[in-house]
Order: sequence, then C-alpha cells, then structure tokens
Amino acid sequence: MRKTKVLFAGHDLKFAGIIMNVLSNRAEYEIKTDEWTGHNAHDEAQSKLCLEWADVIVCEWGLGNAVWYSNHKKPHQRLIVRMHLQERDTVYPLQFNMEKIDRIIAISPYVYEEFYRIFKFPREKMTMIYNIVDANRLDKPKVNDARFHLGIIGICPQRKRLDLAVDMFEKLWLEDNRYKLYVKGKMPQEYSWLWNKEEEREYYEGIFARIENAPWKNSVVFEGFGDISEWLSKVGFVLSTSDFESFHLSPSEGMASGSYPIILKWDGSDTIYPKEYLFADVEEAVERITLLNSSALPNDFSNAKDYVRANFGVEQITNQWSQLIDELSATVVK
Repeated sequence: MRKTKVLFAGHDLKFAGIIMNVLSNRAEYEIKTDEWTGHNAHDEAQSKLCLEWADVIVCEWGLGNAVWYSNHKKPHQRLIVRMHLQERDTVYPLQFNMEKIDRIIAISPYVYEEFYRIFKFPREKMTMIYNIVDANRLDKPKVNDARFHLGIIGICPQRKRLDLAVDMFEKLWLEDNRYKLYVKGKMPQEYSWLWNKEEEREYYEGIFARIENAPWKNSVVFEGFGDISEWLSKVGFVLSTSDFESFHLSPSEGMASGSYPIILKWDGSDTIYPKEYLFADVEEAVERITLLNSSALPNDFSNAKDYVRANFGVEQITNQWSQLIDELSATVVK
C-alpha cells in the first residue's frame, strides 16, 4: 500500500505536534514538515521541494504559508488550512486562492463563525475540529496542598490579564494564607517586541511592583517556560483570565491533570467549555473556589478529566484528522 504523503507547513507547528506524531506512527501516512521562519517568510526552494513531494498539504495557521501554497498547489494535490484566531486581524485570508483550498479547519465553533462572518469562506469548505490535548501525559497525582494552589500558564501579552489572576489570588490569600499563585511561562522582558511597547511595559512594571510591595509576595511563584505535566501536579485551580482567546489550551490541560478550570468568560468560551467552569468576574470565581475548598475532603474533578478526553483527547481528534485526510486523499491521483 502506498502511503499518503502529508506535508505540514507553517511558522509555528507546536499545536500540530501531537497530530503529526500520531499520524506518522500510522502505517497509511508519511509525514514531512516545511517550517517557515515567519508569517510570510520561508525558504522558497525548500517549499517547492516539499510541494513536489506531497499528496495532502496542511497549512498550520492561515497566513503567508496558506497564500503561497494556495497559489502553487498542483491540481492532483489537496490543501487543508487550519486557522486559529490570529489570522482574523491580518490581510492573509483575503489573499487566499480559495479555489485551490479544499478545506478550512477552525479550532472552535466561535472561530468557525468568525471566519465565515468576516471572510465569507464557502461553508462547504469549512469544518470544525477542536485543538488536541494529550490527557494521558498530563494526568498525574496532585500534591497534598494543590487545592490551595492557583496556576496560570502564559502571561504575555497584556491581554492574558495577569492582573486579574493576582486579584483573584489576593482575595483568597486574605481569607486563607495557604493560597499560592504559580505563574508558568516566559516573562515579558524575554519578548523584545513586547517590552519595547511602552503600554505593555508599564502594565507589567505596575503588576511586578504591586507584588513586590504586598504582604503575600512570597506566595506568588514565577516559573519559566517548559513542560507543564509535572508543574500541573501542584496546581488545583488553573486560571484563564484573558480578554480573548481562540481556544486556550491551558484550561483543558489543567482539566486533564485534575485541576478545576476557572475561566473568566471570553467570546466563544461557551462553545468550548461547560458553563459550570465559566465566570462573569473575579468575585464569582473566588466564590466558587472558596465553596469547593469549604470541605475538608479532597475534591474529585474527574468530570473535568472525562470532558477533555471525550472532546479534545488524542484518539478523538486524530481520528477526525485521519478521516478528513482520507476523504480528501481518496480523490488524489497517485
């Protein structure tokens, strides 16, 4: 049996990593990548070599990669473009050669409708497949005091709203000083593009000064970028305080680990996560955490784990990808 040659092309393939790994371990596929250096920057000679090789092309992000491949794809090839939300505010979708694109994947129902509303992509070419979460890797025993530990993953840029996470933590700490806030990810100073923006820099400087001058400063722990599976074992509540997101993997990763997600509502959050995990404001979120911790008994958040496995689990999502690739490649002349 001849394998279907699937090419993944884009500047940031981290969200597609699990999908590529699973498909590469299946007998029917051969996987290759064309890694771009930016939204519209690549080694064109390398991309042309990849193009000659592929049966099915997956553009991860609908940016310059999708423009280039939709203009260079050959008649016998099939082209999939997976879009997140960032693309909404760029010119690239307007430059797609839609006749050459076989399917647009949106990562949530809200994102699907946004791209239809703004760019009027043909609905028959659109589909929705959620992001993927490796639930088995993240499911590890919690430390004893995890229920008093809040965790936030990724605090840059400003729209991630670290200030709201600190507000939430402070209210809880003033009631019970066992609470801690764990902050995971790169610091804003590590992003030159961000730190050079006066508004962003002043925002973070204000928060860091607030923490430094607070009686609870030693209960806010900053930890660097890296694998989160071990880190989540000490987190009982994982926070999503952003102004907006496309999907936000952090709550789902926390849920897979047995953490309770605290999501301050953003547009589309209700199309991804159950309403019991969505909160109108900091006060409502604090009330829920306090209620859950009012019992001396340990909490069992197995419902959250089950939800992630059923909706974002590796088997569930990769099977959807496989079905789509097989459907499209069935029409490829090999």
